[in-house]
Amino acid sequence: MSEDDIKAMAVKLAMLVDSFETRGDKVVQQNVQAAETIRMAAQSVSQVAHEVSASAVEEFRHAAGATLSHGLREPLAQAEKHLESAMLDVRNAAADLQQRVSQAGRVHTATAWKAFIACAVGGLLVIGAAAYTVMRAHTELANAAWTARINAAIAAGNLAPCADGGICARVDGKRWVRLDQVQEAHR
Repeated sequence: MSEDDIKAMAVKLAMLVDSFETRGDKVVQQNVQAAETIRMAAQSVSQVAHEVSASAVEEFRHAAGATLSHGLREPLAQAEKHLESAMLDVRNAAADLQQRVSQAGRVHTATAWKAFIACAVGGLLVIGAAAYTVMRAHTELANAAWTARINAAIAAGNLAPCADGGICARVDGKRWVRLDQVQEAHR
């Protein structure tokens, strides 16, 4: 894997992390807008429920007075049951709305954590790619230094090909030693 490949991978990774961040920000904004819409709807439902119940209570009092004066207790009981049923429906709708707001909050929190984790993983991958590139560059510099030493030894006449093959080095400025046999003897 060349350094250009690693750089290309790092750029692609950075683009992927940026894409995750953009998507995370978009989801967070959508969740915030949805939560605000749900909150406003809950307030509206609560206000309508309050107005309906206040109006219904007043109408109920009026109807009850008229009904009692006419001696019609059965219609009064039916009206009361309808009112209780309507109030129960409003309470159920408010509870359902509250549950949806709570669920939207949990989804928002989960999405934020996912975006954070994706950014953290992306950051770690970028750090790993950078560390690999640095290690690779260090190795290449060491190899270049070694090659420079070999070239200097050849130029100084201390390193040459052996007559029977292999590489020989001048030791103590007098005798020649074959290097590839020395290495094989140490193995």
